[in-house]
Amino acid sequence: MLFVNFAILVFLFLKFAKKPLIGYLRGVRDKIKNELDTINGRFNDVKSTLDEEANKLKDIDQRIKEIQENAREIAKREKDKIIEDAKIAAEKMIENAKRYHNYRMALAKKALSDEMVDVAISMVEEKLTKKISEEDNEKLINKFFTDLQTLKLNLN
Repeated sequence: MLFVNFAILVFLFLKFAKKPLIGYLRGVRDKIKNELDTINGRFNDVKSTLDEEANKLKDIDQRIKEIQENAREIAKREKDKIIEDAKIAAEKMIENAKRYHNYRMALAKKALSDEMVDVAISMVEEKLTKKISEEDNEKLINKFFTDLQTLKLNLN
């Protein structure tokens, strides 16, 4: 008898509650479907953002390599420029040292020459004072003054 009562209850429930129950279940289904669609949309948005960020990370590795390569290239050019500038500076220093050396050599030669002339003059003077008499000295002085006057007349 319990079974019959249950069957009658199920029959009545299906006859009168079927449409409202189906409507309710359809509403729940639609609500769940809308929520799933919303969640799927958000999921797709997040996934696309994640993919974009992953691509950026892939690109950032490449960009980092490019920046490193550019930095190496700039550093190499700068190194070459510094080396070239150093070579030019060294050449200038060598040239300046050579000029200074030549200048000092010329000064030394002039000083040596002047000293040699002084020594030669003193030697000649010494020999002349020993060999030239007072009379010869007077003749030389007179000849010197005569030559000066002649030169003066020629210049005028």
